Amino acid sequence: MTAAAGPSEVLIGREDDVLSLTLNRPGRGNSLTPDLLDALGAALNGVENARAVVITGAGASFSSGGDVAAIRLNSDSPERLQSYCEALLSGLNRVLLQIRALPCPVIAAVNGPVTGGSLGLMLAADLSVMARTAFIQPYYAKMGFAPDGGWTAMLPDRIGRARTASWLALDTRVSAEQALEMGVTDRLADAGAFEATISDMLATLEQHDASVIATSRRLLDRQTGLADRLDAERRAFMTQIARPETRERMDRFLGASRAAQTAGGRR
Repeated sequence: MTAAAGPSEVLIGREDDVLSLTLNRPGRGNSLTPDLLDALGAALNGVENARAVVITGAGASFSSGGDVAAIRLNSDSPERLQSYCEALLSGLNRVLLQIRALPCPVIAAVNGPVTGGSLGLMLAADLSVMARTAFIQPYYAKMGFAPDGGWTAMLPDRIGRARTASWLALDTRVSAEQALEMGVTDRLADAGAFEATISDMLATLEQHDASVIATSRRLLDRQTGLADRLDAERRAFMTQIARPETRERMDRFLGASRAAQTAGGRR
C-alpha cells in the first residue's frame, strides 16, 4: 500500500478504497499511549469512501497494550497517575466505539503478539487474521491492572464468561491456533502469506454489502450495552491502578524487562 502523510505513531496508507492504519511504535511493541490513541482516533475519522479498514502493527508486534513504563513514569503523584490513566482508558474506549460505528468492515491484521488492552482492537474489528507466530496474553493478574480493552466487555460474548475468567486468572498465553479454535480470531496466516491472506479476505468482503455488516454491529452492541460495559472497565482500572500493590508489580515487571534486555545484549 502507498503510505500517506499522517501522525508518526499511526501510519496511514491507502490503496484504492482500502485504508490501512499501522500502529507505529515498534521499539515499544506498539504499546498504547494517549497520544497514539488520539492519532488512531483521528485517522479513523478519515474513512470517507473507504471500502474497508485494516489495522495492523509495525515491526514484530501487533500491540503490547498500555505502555507500562509510561504509566509508571506518571505515577509520581496520585493526581498525575489518575490523569494519565483516565486519558489512556478513555482514549482506548473511544477508539473501540469509533471502530464499532464505522460504515465499512474493519479487519485486524494481527502480525505479532497481542497483550493487555490491545486485544480490544481485535475484538472491535469485524474480522481478524493472526500470523501463526502471534499469541495473546492478558498480563492483568501479573500487573495488578483491572482488565480493559473489552476483556470483560466483549470477549465473554465470544468465548463465554467461565472461559474468559479462567484466561484472566491463569494469565494464559494463547497461541494463534488456540485463538482460532476458541473463536477469538477468524483466520490464520502462514509465514510469507500474511498479506495474501488479508487480500483474500478483502476480496471476499468486496462482494458483500457493507451496510449489512455495519447494521449487524449496531444491533449487537445495542443488545450488549457495549459503551456502558467499556466504561465499567475504565472505572475498575482507575480504582485498581491507585493501589500501592499495583505500583510494586509495575516495578517488578519493568525491572525484569530491563534485566532480560541486558542479558540479551551480552550474548
